[in-house]
Amino acid sequence: DVYKRQVFILFALITALLYLFYEDRHRTRAMGGFALLAISGAVAFLLWYTLDRQAHHIQPLIPALQSYWMKIHVPANFIGYGAFALAAMLGVAYLLRVAVEARQPTGLLARVLPPLELLDDVMYKAIALGFAAFTIATILGALWAAEAWGGYWSWDPKETWALIVWLNYAAWLHLRLTKGWRGAPMAWWAVIGLFVTLFAFLGVNMFLSGLHSYGTL
Repeated sequence: DVYKRQVFILFALITALLYLFYEDRHRTRAMGGFALLAISGAVAFLLWYTLDRQAHHIQPLIPALQSYWMKIHVPANFIGYGAFALAAMLGVAYLLRVAVEARQPTGLLARVLPPLELLDDVMYKAIALGFAAFTIATILGALWAAEAWGGYWSWDPKETWALIVWLNYAAWLHLRLTKGWRGAPMAWWAVIGLFVTLFAFLGVNMFLSGLHSYGTL
């Protein structure tokens, strides 16, 4: 339906805006192609969903979604999703740069790809921003749940996987800040973390059922 299409558009828009922010801040466009991977993936999924699932038909929102909480909970969530997606794409760029430097340190890709220090720094900042936004979204979601269902937490599959996502990035940041972990292991972690996030975002709706099941994808 139109609501599901809008969330994919919101994801692509927020990811693009986050990239543009970091591009302006660091005065480089070298990360743009990798950010475009995440945006293109969202657009491709949106097109598939629209055409294959007949999502262009307009349907009214169910009562549970007709709330002022939706206007703040959902955008906060998608700032988190967009930041995590951007961090994962920068993780891919980091791993590619490492491989290129090991094989062709003076080749074209080595000259085009952003420096490892920049990729590591922006990846960290994106995850930190995403974690903050996702934390706020989770708190807002709990308040919304208390109003709608009478309880802050019910171990619904969506809630459980949101907690898994939160713990994943909390651990990433903890090890970065307290143990100084960085480099390729953290880049791999950022990439894998995106798959965890994607399952929380899409997989739960496709394969599991619960209070957050507002229709199948």
